[in-house]
Amino acid sequence: MVSKTKILLIAATTLAASTGVQAGDVPITAENWTLTEKGAEFVTHKGRMSIKLNRGGAELTGKTFKNGIIEYDVSMKEARGFGGAYFRVQGEDAEYFYLRPHLSGKPDGNQYVPEFNGLSAWQMYHGNRYSTAVDYNFGDWIHVKLAIKDNKMDVFIDSEKPVLHVDNLALGTGAGGIRLGGALQDFYYSNINVTYTDDVMLVGEAMPLKEEAPDLIKSFTVSTKPVSSKDVEAKFTLDPALLKDQKWMTLAVNEIGAANLARISGRTSDANTLFVKMTMNSDTAKTVFLKYGFSDRVTVFLNGKAIAYGNDTYVTRDYRYLGTVGLFDSLFLQLNQGDNEVIFAVTEGFGGWAFLAAMADVPGVTLS
Repeated sequence: MVSKTKILLIAATTLAASTGVQAGDVPITAENWTLTEKGAEFVTHKGRMSIKLNRGGAELTGKTFKNGIIEYDVSMKEARGFGGAYFRVQGEDAEYFYLRPHLSGKPDGNQYVPEFNGLSAWQMYHGNRYSTAVDYNFGDWIHVKLAIKDNKMDVFIDSEKPVLHVDNLALGTGAGGIRLGGALQDFYYSNINVTYTDDVMLVGEAMPLKEEAPDLIKSFTVSTKPVSSKDVEAKFTLDPALLKDQKWMTLAVNEIGAANLARISGRTSDANTLFVKMTMNSDTAKTVFLKYGFSDRVTVFLNGKAIAYGNDTYVTRDYRYLGTVGLFDSLFLQLNQGDNEVIFAVTEGFGGWAFLAAMADVPGVTLS
């Protein structure tokens, strides 16, 4: 009996011969794959030449991918871990689809997520629009196929039909590299095949977006130079010197209604906080109601004085708490007559650097 994997390889070879597209196996050799210094090696696994990754990566050497098909077999244990393929890699920006073997059969057993400036946004891109339940066959090689066309992707996992369709790849349609990754357990990759072509037919359907919150604010003014959370957290007033040399950018929200602050900047363990600024002009002194959400921590300042603090970091509340993002917090802002400056100092710890807010129109109050 001819295996499903063999049929896929024959089909890819036939397509290349008939259309002139670039397609074929990618041999697992040092000529084709650049491995990280640690956590990556070439090995024989289950009788195949493989790339073994655990806290390491393997980059396809000298190739640029925009549209086409990425296929590979992966072997992994039913244990906690994260492993998959990055594509359209440009520096520290990438699209990423990965498996969570410890969540086999669960709604979040895998996930599509973008990375900007080396920061994953998985706490934003959660739910059945970006993940799907698949029972993994841990006793054999698992075949993964990513069919990518412009800003859309079909995902196949040991299947003839897509198990997931991503309708809006966050990085857009630019080209970039391909990289494999794996962490927290050993992931073995073999039988890797890449087809480079714009002639990709996608057949999957995306799950619908959640209904947009009423009065959602669609863009924010964000600082571009991260500061240390130590300089804003547990402070009763905001030091004006932290704002003095800042440059500011307008950042639109993504399809879930949140601003991904990692699009502005990366962060270090010390410089891990960006400012989101709102100016509210009020014709008289009055109180307005604002809903907001963030990841991972926030200190809120009104006219330079701290009025709220929150910590939604992963597993801070209990071991099941994911730190996902939504309009879970709210404030009553006591505005003075004239301009009022509201500053949200948003600190990133792990899994996404996000901010969102919603505020109903209030007569006599303008927001900028």
